[in-house]
Amino acid sequence: MPVSTPGQGDAQRAETPAQLMEGIRRETTARLLPLLGETLRAERARLQQACDDATQGAPAHDADVEDLTSLTVLAAELIQHEHRWQKALGEVFAAWPEPPLTHARSAFSLLSDDELQAQLIGQPVAEALDRRFESQRDIIDRRLHTLATRVQYRGRPCNPLSARFLVECFLRAFAAGDCGRRLRALLLRRHELLLDGALGALYAWCNTRLAEAGCALAGDSDHAALLAGLGGSTEALPSHRTPIWEQGNAVMRAGAGVAPGLRADAPRGNVLRRYARRQRDARRAELDAAQRSFRRDEFLSTLSLLQSERSLPAGETHAIRLREGLYAVAAGLGIDRQAVAFDGEQDEALILVGAVFDLIAARHQLTPPARERLALLAVVWVHLALEDMQLFEPSSPPAMQLLSALVELWDGVDPEDPQSIEQQTLADRAADAVLDSPHGDGRVFPAQLAQIDAALAANRRRAEAVERRTWQALRGRERLDAARRQARSEVSRRLEVGALLPSVAGFLDVEWRRALEQAWLRDGEMSDRYREVLSLGDALLESDALAANDGGSAVADRLLGILPALRDCCAQSGNDADATEARLAGLVAEHASQTPRRTHMPTPPATADAPLLPDDADPQAGLADTRFVEGQRFVQPGAAGAARRLRLAWRSALSGACLLVDATGARQWVLMPADLHAMIEAGQLQPRPSGGAVSQALATLAAQAGGG
Repeated sequence: MPVSTPGQGDAQRAETPAQLMEGIRRETTARLLPLLGETLRAERARLQQACDDATQGAPAHDADVEDLTSLTVLAAELIQHEHRWQKALGEVFAAWPEPPLTHARSAFSLLSDDELQAQLIGQPVAEALDRRFESQRDIIDRRLHTLATRVQYRGRPCNPLSARFLVECFLRAFAAGDCGRRLRALLLRRHELLLDGALGALYAWCNTRLAEAGCALAGDSDHAALLAGLGGSTEALPSHRTPIWEQGNAVMRAGAGVAPGLRADAPRGNVLRRYARRQRDARRAELDAAQRSFRRDEFLSTLSLLQSERSLPAGETHAIRLREGLYAVAAGLGIDRQAVAFDGEQDEALILVGAVFDLIAARHQLTPPARERLALLAVVWVHLALEDMQLFEPSSPPAMQLLSALVELWDGVDPEDPQSIEQQTLADRAADAVLDSPHGDGRVFPAQLAQIDAALAANRRRAEAVERRTWQALRGRERLDAARRQARSEVSRRLEVGALLPSVAGFLDVEWRRALEQAWLRDGEMSDRYREVLSLGDALLESDALAANDGGSAVADRLLGILPALRDCCAQSGNDADATEARLAGLVAEHASQTPRRTHMPTPPATADAPLLPDDADPQAGLADTRFVEGQRFVQPGAAGAARRLRLAWRSALSGACLLVDATGARQWVLMPADLHAMIEAGQLQPRPSGGAVSQALATLAAQAGGG
C-alpha cells in the first residue's frame, strides 16, 4: 500500500525540494521493497519445482541444488538484504540532483570484480526496463529538471527512479559474496519481471506527485523561465556541469539544428510527417485560397470544444470527419471556413492521426458504437500529435498502449458472452474517461491502463492456468505420440526382414516396442539408453537367424549374452517376475526347437491411442513455419455480427502444432500451421498482430511512406 497520498495543490507547492524528494523516496520504498522477498520466493519455487520434476532415476542438476541451498540462506537473511537495498536507494536520493558517487567515478577508475559482474548482468536489464518505460520516465525527467532549478542546479539532474539505479540497488542488496553469479543473474531476471509490473504504477504516481507540487514539464517553451531561475546566461555555467542547451537535455532550444516540425530522436515520426507533408502539398491550391491559418491557441480551443461536444460529422475517413468537425465548431465561433485553413503542423497531425485510425478501424471487427467512440478518440490523439513529437515512435508511449488495449477489448465482441460484454463495457468506460479529461493531462493514459490491467487480472490468471494445464497435457500427449510413432517405425522395419520365430516377433512387437517408447520419452532418441534398446532388437534378430541356420552353441551364447537386457526390457514393459521368466523361457525353447517361422504384421495402435495429429503430418513443415507465435490473437467471425476471440496459447517444439484457446483458456483447436493458414485464407479466422493494433498501423504507414 502507498504510504502517502498527494494532498491539496497549495500544500504540496509549499514543500521544499528536499521534502518532496523524501516523500518520493518513502513511497518508492513502500512499493518496491516487498519485491525483494517476492523475487526470492518465486525463484525458490521454480528451482524446487525443477528439482521435483527431475527424471526418475536421474538426480537433479548440481547447480539447481546448490542454488536452492543458497536461496534458503538468502531468505533467512532477508531483513539484512532489505536494509542494504534501502541504504543503496537512500544514497541515490541523498545525492540528488547529482548522481550517487558510484556513478560519478573517474573515467580512469578500476572496477572491482563485483562491480564488473554487476555491470555485465545489470546493464542489459536496466536498458531493457528503460526502453519499456521510456515515455513515462522522460516525463519525470523533465519535471525533475524544473524542480532542480529551484535549488539552483545548473545541469541535468539524475532521476533516482531510473532503471539503472533500481537495478544497482538490487545488486547491492544481493552482492556477489552472497550467491554465485548464476543465481545472482537468475534473481535479477526474476526481479526484472516484478519491476516490469510495478514501475508503471510507481511512475504514474510520481508524475502526479511532481505535477501537484508545481513541477511543470521542462520543454521548448520554458527556456526563458529556466534561464531566469538560473540567474544568468548559459555562458556562465561551470564547465563540469551539463550545459542547459546541450543536445539530449530535458530542455532544448527550439529548432536547434533540427528542421521545423522534426526531431533527431523521432526517426519514424519524421518519416511519417514528411509523408503527410507530401499529401498536404497535393492540396496546395485549396490551402492557398485561404486568407490565413488557424492560430495555435485558436486551433487548440476549437479542438477542445469538438472533444467536449462528443459528435463528429459523417465522412469517408477519420481525417475528413476531423476537419469537418473542426470547421463546424469554428463556424460557431464566427470563423469563416473559406477564410482560414489549417497550418502545416495542424494538417499533418490530422492526416497522420486520421490514417492511423482508418487502418485500425478497417482491420478490426468493431461494433458501430465502438467505431464511433474510436472516431471521437481521434480528436484527443490529434492534440497528442501536436504536443508529443515521439508519439509515433516504436517506444510506444502510454497513450498508444491504451489505444491498442481499447481496440483489443472492442475487437470481436460476442453479444452472447457475458465476459466479452464486460470487457467492452470496461473499454467504453476507459474511452469516456479519456474524452472527459482536459487536453494536456497525460495522467489519464497510465491511469486507465492500470485500471484495465487490474480489472482483467483475475480473469487473465484463471485463463492462463486453464490453458497451461491444457498445453502441458497436449505436450505430454504429443511426446507420447512421437515415441509411439518412432517405436512403430522401428518395429515395422525389423519385422519386414521376413519369417521369424513367433516368440521373437511377439517380443519385438510388445516388450521391445514398449521399451523403445520408454527410452525415447525418458532419455530421447539420441541417448545411449535408446541406442542400447535398438541394439537389443538387432541382437534378437541375429539370434533368430543363427537358429534358422542351425547355429548350435552360437545361438546359446548369443541368448546368454543378451539375457540380462531381455529381462530388463520385460521389466520396463510392465511384466512381473513370473511373466518375465515365462516369456524368456518361451524364447529359449523356440530357439532350441524346430518351431516353424512365419511373417508377422505389427499390431496397429488401439483406438484409445489415436495420435493427437495425423500420422501423415509433416513435423518439419510445421517447425519451419514461423508465421505464428505464441500469444498471437485471432478473431473468429460469426453470424449476425457475433464473433469469438481466440489466442495461440502454445506451439509444439516437436511438430509446430498450434493450440488455440478461447477467452477462458479452454481448448478450441489443435492445428498444424498449414491448416491454420488455410482457415485464415478462407476467412474463418482473422489474425491480429502480436505488437498490437497501433504498432501494426504505424508500421504499415511507415512502409507506405518509404521508411520501412
